[in-house]
Amino acid sequence: MGINIPKSSTVNENTFAVIIAIENYDEVSDVPFAKNDGEIFKEYCVQTLGLPDNQVRMFPNATLNNIKSAITWMKNVAKSHTDANIIFYYAGHGIPDESSKSAYLLPKDGSGSDATTGYKLDDLYTTLGALPAKSVIVFLDACFSGAKRNQSGDMIVAARAVAIAAKEGEPTGNTVVFSAAQGDETAYPYREKGHGIFTYFILKKLQETHGEATLGELSDYVTKEVRSKSVLNNPKQQTPTVTPSATMEENWKNLKLK
Repeated sequence: MGINIPKSSTVNENTFAVIIAIENYDEVSDVPFAKNDGEIFKEYCVQTLGLPDNQVRMFPNATLNNIKSAITWMKNVAKSHTDANIIFYYAGHGIPDESSKSAYLLPKDGSGSDATTGYKLDDLYTTLGALPAKSVIVFLDACFSGAKRNQSGDMIVAARAVAIAAKEGEPTGNTVVFSAAQGDETAYPYREKGHGIFTYFILKKLQETHGEATLGELSDYVTKEVRSKSVLNNPKQQTPTVTPSATMEENWKNLKLK
């Protein structure tokens, strides 16, 4: 998707993006193509959506402190810019806490056997929901079942035999969350395209529409394409989901990233 990226003729001065893409982990398996996912998503933010380069912060192979730094930057941006729109993109491992079933983002220095070394998804939603932002759009190219991003859907921790249906929490404030998979599913790669399959079809829709797709159109397209392609190439189906906050429930489908 790095070829023929549409270029916007306008500058999107009110939108800011944080991109966290973790491919190489210290203690658990790598996430194939996560680096490419993040880099190309950034190119679409700048070229297609028209964000100035300094309004996009990229955190490759982020540690827990890097993730906290990214969230602090979002807080500062939202406080200092009226009517800011925030895009938060994450590609990497997600992991469940086996006792509480809570979901966590797993940083580069996180442990596959200790979810609390990650960043709790509930805490992320609480923080994003409290931002004084016009909208916060979240893209999570991760699953929270404990499965690797590979064709077989193996577990991150070898001792864990089965996937877990983690509780991903509820977004608040002006937040809409696009998730790559639901329940105990795996977020699979699209190997011939060099991306996660979820990210690939997000970028594909942005390419086809020059960034003008509404969130409703993006949701319908990505859900349909990921479901149909994943079941043909992987052991089981992957089903993207969209979860709007109660505040955004009525009007999120008409919003655009551009």
